Amino acid sequence: MLITKTKATINIREAHNLWDLLTSKYHMMEKMLIYESLVHDPDLEAVFKLIRRPVQKNINILEKELMTHSVPSPDRNRASVQLQGESDAITDEYIAMDIFLYFQEHVENLLGAFYSSFTNDHVRKMVMDMVARTIAETNALVHYLRAKGWMEKPPMVRQTPRENATLLSLVEAASLHDHLTYRYDTMYLTNTFVAIVHDLDFKAILELGLNRLNKQIIALERQLDNYSIPFPKRPGKFTLSLHDIRFLDDDTIFRTLNSFMQSAGSKHAQAFKQATYNDDIRKFFKDLLLEEMKVFDDFIKFGKLKGWLNPVPSYVP
Repeated sequence: MLITKTKATINIREAHNLWDLLTSKYHMMEKMLIYESLVHDPDLEAVFKLIRRPVQKNINILEKELMTHSVPSPDRNRASVQLQGESDAITDEYIAMDIFLYFQEHVENLLGAFYSSFTNDHVRKMVMDMVARTIAETNALVHYLRAKGWMEKPPMVRQTPRENATLLSLVEAASLHDHLTYRYDTMYLTNTFVAIVHDLDFKAILELGLNRLNKQIIALERQLDNYSIPFPKRPGKFTLSLHDIRFLDDDTIFRTLNSFMQSAGSKHAQAFKQATYNDDIRKFFKDLLLEEMKVFDDFIKFGKLKGWLNPVPSYVP
């Protein structure tokens, strides 16, 4: 008896995400073809050659996914671009910064696709890998732009940091404060939910989440202390005795936490892309972001196993 393998389905949001990401990649490739004919600096020419490889790799991956799921493909970029004459009006600095800004914004585009992919685990993992690669490429561009003197120095914190501590920009300090505040609130909310959930598997996962949150809070408090950033107030310890725990179902609690984790994605992306001065802080936010993505991926798989995710309509070619 011949057994046919069932093709994994995607939902309508995932289908759009695949199309939208490929459209962005095509646009990026054509922009690079235009800029390559205007570049003067040999170093920037070499950087462009390095950047084109991962962009083309992602294009190949996305084209394969669209073909697998029969999603209509957008128009491709031109194979080549010929400009008449040379122009000094568009400088190498402008070109390099424009490409950098694309990479910054693309991190957020990819995260939007990642956090809205619930149905197909393979698609979500594929996008997660693209985020990791794009973050690495963005980080390399920061170092290149600073070496060229093209990266503007942002407004800096006035306080003198402790011995051996690197200076901190205002936005990096604000991001550290925001992230600690967010985790204080999340810790209190999660403690509340641990007290009222019924499912023992879910309770165990929330308790693991509390341990992870506590470690992140300690790391963030250490950063604020190191850079002499004023601390936000900590919420009170959760001490309530909840006698009637029927007012919230486990699936509602799951989806509430899921929404919190989705909104945190944008907060992490903003912190990473704005940390262009302090390399240690940028790495700190990068590690937080990648860690949170893995946690979200596991959280979605658990919710699907329990049947707690509202199913998104399936994509029908």
